[in-house]
Amino acid sequence: MQAGTLADLQVRLESLSHTESAIGELQAFSKALKSTSGRLAVFNADRGLIRQPIRTEETQALGFVEQDDFFALLQGDVVGTEAAFYLGERVCGRPKYIVLSSSCDLVPERRRCASLLRITEIRESEPDALSKLSLLLKFQRRESMYLPVLPSDDTDVICNVVQFDGICQIRSADLLLANRIASLSLVGWRMFGSFARTVIVRANPREGKMRAALEQLPKQGSLDLDGSA
Repeated sequence: MQAGTLADLQVRLESLSHTESAIGELQAFSKALKSTSGRLAVFNADRGLIRQPIRTEETQALGFVEQDDFFALLQGDVVGTEAAFYLGERVCGRPKYIVLSSSCDLVPERRRCASLLRITEIRESEPDALSKLSLLLKFQRRESMYLPVLPSDDTDVICNVVQFDGICQIRSADLLLANRIASLSLVGWRMFGSFARTVIVRANPREGKMRAALEQLPKQGSLDLDGSA
């Protein structure tokens, strides 16, 4: 393959790194289901968005026995732990999280720290609980993703919410000791990735034009990487 320029690479990446098309597909799918009850029937189905924690023994039985196929945790696993920190403070009181770090970075001793996202609950007693549920099922809020009720939830919980506004940190060794509550299904994992990509790397279309225009300006000296004036 012939080497190209950084400009060539930028063109190839332009339609990939900041796309929101996946979220649009999800919204269109939900809209076609017509009603809240119809959406609940689909997204709350057995192994619809979540399933029991995926275990190495299961995947080995299916022939996944290469070195990289062994895992203790996967991206998108729902866990319970009091060893994670949010805004510099340890979170207590039966908190739930979903694993944001990629599965390959969760291999023991590969990374010192891992990233998590908070999972909050919507309860029947909350003001406008049904309105909040309806909005989540339409996937209109980019910072929040719907998740069904989890096996460990109290009886008055009507759904869970993945909060993309704010990333939590945890030592990788502590995360390996967390209680695995559930894993995302294949489509749930795809949806989760779509939200993560949109929230973390989404850009206003005009930002690309702004940056391109700036790069057409004459250079005004070289960057001082030492940080001096």
